[in-house]
Amino acid sequence: MLRSLTPEFFDTLVIVIIILGLAFAVVRLYNDFTRPLPEERPAPPRPESSTNQDGGAS
Repeated sequence: MLRSLTPEFFDTLVIVIIILGLAFAVVRLYNDFTRPLPEERPAPPRPESSTNQDGGAS
């Protein structure tokens, strides 16, 4: 069954799989970088600080 699996055929198979993986990665990256960005949500309000804004002097 595996007698036809010569070193040349195996090397070719590995190269084809690597090329397919790279092609899928390029398509995935292209889709990720060209998708519309979600709307920016406003930042949540900062909690009130117990220190004074003038350097802490009372």
